[in-house]
Amino acid sequence: MIKKHWKLIVIIILVLATAGGVYYKFYYQSEAAGQEVINPRMVVEVKKGSLEKTIAATGYVAPIEEKNLSFPTRSSGSTKIKKIYVEEGDRVEEGQLLMELDKTEAKLNYIKAQNAYNKAKINGSNSEIEEARLNLELAREELENMELTAPFDGVITDINVEEGGYYTSGTAATIIDNSRLEVEVSIEESDIPNVKLGQKAVVTLESLPGKVITGQVVEIADQAENNSSIVTLPVTVLLDNSDYDIKLGVSAELDIIVGKVENQVVVPITAVINQNGREFVIKVDDEGRQQLIPIKTGLSNGLKIAVESGLQPGDKIIVNTYQQALKEGIMPQPQANRPAGFMPGGGFGGMRGGRP
Repeated sequence: MIKKHWKLIVIIILVLATAGGVYYKFYYQSEAAGQEVINPRMVVEVKKGSLEKTIAATGYVAPIEEKNLSFPTRSSGSTKIKKIYVEEGDRVEEGQLLMELDKTEAKLNYIKAQNAYNKAKINGSNSEIEEARLNLELAREELENMELTAPFDGVITDINVEEGGYYTSGTAATIIDNSRLEVEVSIEESDIPNVKLGQKAVVTLESLPGKVITGQVVEIADQAENNSSIVTLPVTVLLDNSDYDIKLGVSAELDIIVGKVENQVVVPITAVINQNGREFVIKVDDEGRQQLIPIKTGLSNGLKIAVESGLQPGDKIIVNTYQQALKEGIMPQPQANRPAGFMPGGGFGGMRGGRP
């Protein structure tokens, strides 16, 4: 009986084996493909940390004050420079005599005015006395203007006249106060609302590689500047005192700290997607199941972002949420005349990172 039907039995076995292979291919392999194991490098553990948001800018180191010094304009023409008491590079104190003009004519005018005033007081009318008094004040002022003194403590950087020469007008010398240094930078228009007085800054100088200097914003201009339709706002950063030998005029790169959070959940910005005004991350449990959860974010520096609610330290999330959402088909590719968004239901509920 068995020998009679052995061919039929062999055919039945072959059919069952083929059917089993087809079932395995179209069921198990399809299921495995839909539950592809997540690359471990795409998963990060949520931790608390610090985050700073900064505005980058460049400028040049300058003294906190610089002033061009000149004698008052003289109506009597050129006057001989009698004596120069300082040299370029000299450190001077406020009120120190720097140079003086020939006082001969000014002294003569002062003596004449003083004599005229004394006579007017004896036998002059009230108006004559007042006229003589005013002439005396002008003569005294002219005599005092024969001397050029330092307006503040500082260093003489330039002397533009020579002893024995003649002075008519213009800058005679330049003084700077380099007891403190500052950097003026131009802030882009979009960053203007974020800059405030007192904000800290981190400064690096190409002339001092590897050194970091701190400072703070001390001045914000009242008016922006427009250069070829590019709008910027001048901002001054005062450098903190340091022992470094900082040269005037060297270039400086600044990072002004406009925001800071500490001891808060911080995640890579690529872990967050924004859809329809809401922000999400993909959370992964211990069994590899993935779930799309809403979060509330805060400060961002462009690379990382602070999470105010929705995540706890120790949670595991997908680093590249956008790509993962596209891959799983939960977030469709944007099409013409069709806004990008999540599929109805907006969840990853049944997604798994591998077979149970």
